[in-house]
Amino acid sequence: MNRTNFITRIAILTALACVLTFFPKVPVGGGYVHFGDCIIYIAAILMGPVAGMIVGAIGHSLADLISGFAIFCVPTLIIKGLMGFVIGKILYKTYTLPRFVISALSALVIVTVGYFIAEIPLFGYETAVISLISSPIQWAMSLIPSAILLPFLIKNKKRLGF
Repeated sequence: MNRTNFITRIAILTALACVLTFFPKVPVGGGYVHFGDCIIYIAAILMGPVAGMIVGAIGHSLADLISGFAIFCVPTLIIKGLMGFVIGKILYKTYTLPRFVISALSALVIVTVGYFIAEIPLFGYETAVISLISSPIQWAMSLIPSAILLPFLIKNKKRLGF
């Protein structure tokens, strides 16, 4: 894949991550659940850790900004960027079910601990504890469709131009 195709695909996946983070969103605890993380998995697995990082960081931060959660833009930039990078490091070019499970658990820890730590100075410890419940729910909401879609996408990777 040439540089132009790479950048174009990252831009498209970033926009898709933003849209799927913004809509549909279901309120849970102090935040909401969405399908945007599925796009982080797709970018990281098909295009690598840097693509996963960019899509996660920018796509999700933009969704926070657009949806009125601007206070979370910087934490989301770091947390979702790290999530995308780690998923890509674990799964890019080496997708197996055990590695998928390891990447999923890594993502769960990154997101849950990351938002918990980010919310303490923003809202206080008591409110941050709620993210310990809502983050795993959000994780599962995107993990299930990712687990269903990814084997198909990986099997057809060449046909899709990756």
